[in-house]
Amino acid sequence: MTLRLLRLFIICGAALLPALACPTRVRGNQVQPAGEQASVPSKSEGHVPSRPVETTTQPQPTLKEVPRRIIRDQEFIWLRPFRLKRSDLPWLGYMVGTTAVLMAIDRRVGQGLSDSPPGRGYTFSHNVGRFGGPWTDLGVAGAIYLAGRRGGDQHSETTGLLGLEAVGDSLVVVEFLKIATQRPRPTFAGGDVRDYNADGTFFAGGTSFPSGHAAASFALATVVSEQYREKRWVAPVAYGLASLVATSRITMRTHFPSDVFVGAALGLMIGRHVAHDAERSRQEKPLHSRLLPTVSSAGGTTLTLAWEF
Repeated sequence: MTLRLLRLFIICGAALLPALACPTRVRGNQVQPAGEQASVPSKSEGHVPSRPVETTTQPQPTLKEVPRRIIRDQEFIWLRPFRLKRSDLPWLGYMVGTTAVLMAIDRRVGQGLSDSPPGRGYTFSHNVGRFGGPWTDLGVAGAIYLAGRRGGDQHSETTGLLGLEAVGDSLVVVEFLKIATQRPRPTFAGGDVRDYNADGTFFAGGTSFPSGHAAASFALATVVSEQYREKRWVAPVAYGLASLVATSRITMRTHFPSDVFVGAALGLMIGRHVAHDAERSRQEKPLHSRLLPTVSSAGGTTLTLAWEF
């Protein structure tokens, strides 16, 4: 019994540590000033600047950069557990504790669903899962990108690219954890025959833990919600649809409750990381300095030091 509990907590910790990849939230949408110029002589002082200070803008992400950004995200996500802070411990304790409680009831929930014959609820869940999978999320993110690009809406274009990045990140993390945990699904294909030989156990050959549908849907929902957080209706709609997709994986008898919770948590954290990292990149600009020659009306020449940040 002690060995089973130890294994349970090891699995919970290993699965949820990547969720701590979320950085500190960047508050507000205000961009830092484009630049300040120190001691630039004016015309009233008899000085004529030779040329104005040129300001630079932070480049927006492009479609061809998405694979490179996903690789960079993976490095950050998997190395984040080795840089834990004291402020991470409450979240880690909550996540591990909740997952452990759900794992304790996984078997009972799986048996209760598989023992009752599939009905209308199963058919509805099956349709939701079929149209709400990771590939659909990639298609939705791509559609947002194309709509923004065609309509000249750079904000929508960026949202679509970040959505592609977040869903791609979730797929990589989920597939790695599926291979590592090897948890069989509650039922065989079709949802009406339960696998009694591997009921909620791990390392028995399977792809149940965590839920890829939940991870991808919450990753996309989080990016969209963060990008449009000034619109109050976006977050409830986005998270509501993501919750519908995630819950359907349980009622469809394809995942245990803990599979869905861990997948949703991973998607939420990955989406927050992608959205906030992009926002921070837009707000942070490197410090530049340049010397500007100016010509005085008296015939002299001066040099002015200008700072741009």
